Amino acid sequence: MVRKVLIGAVLLVALAASPAAAEYDTSVTPGQVQAGGVITITGQACVPNVPITITISRVADPGGAPGTVIGTITVTPDADGNFSTTFTIPAGTAPGTYEVSSTEACVKGETFDVAPASVAPGGTGTGAGSGSGNLPRTGSDVERLGLIGAGLLVAGGLVLVATRRRRHLVGPAI
Repeated sequence: MVRKVLIGAVLLVALAASPAAAEYDTSVTPGQVQAGGVITITGQACVPNVPITITISRVADPGGAPGTVIGTITVTPDADGNFSTTFTIPAGTAPGTYEVSSTEACVKGETFDVAPASVAPGGTGTGAGSGSGNLPRTGSDVERLGLIGAGLLVAGGLVLVATRRRRHLVGPAI
C-alpha cells in the first residue's frame, strides 16, 4: 500500500513539474535602440497557432513614469510554437528601460533600453570588435529547483506518514 502511494506521489510530482519546467526563451534585439528604431522580439515554446498579445512598457526607474505602455503587438506562433516580430519604437519615446511582456508564460519580461537621441546605440569605438553587441542571458531558472524541492518535501512527508502508520499498526517494539 505504501509503495503504491509513494509511486503515485512521484508520478503526480513528475506530471505537475513537466509543464512548469518547459524552457521558455524570449529575446529582444538590439538591447539598446533610439526612439524611431526597430527591435526584434523572438520567442519559443508558445502554444502553436494561438495568437498572443505582447505589451511593450516602461520599467520603473528613477525619474520616469513606470508602466507607460508604448505599444502592443499581436503575433501568432508557428506550428512549433516559435515566433519573431518587429516593433518600431515610437518617435518621442523617453529614454529609459522598457519591458516586453505578455500574459502568456512563453513571453518572459525581457528588457531593452531606449537611448537618448544624442547617444548612438552601442557607443563609439573603432568598429574593430566582433559579436552581436548583446550580452548573453545568464543565471538559472529557480522554478525547476523549486518544483524539485517541493516534490522531495511531498515524498518525504509521505514516507513519514507511512512509517508512523506502519508503527501504529504493528505496535510498540519490545
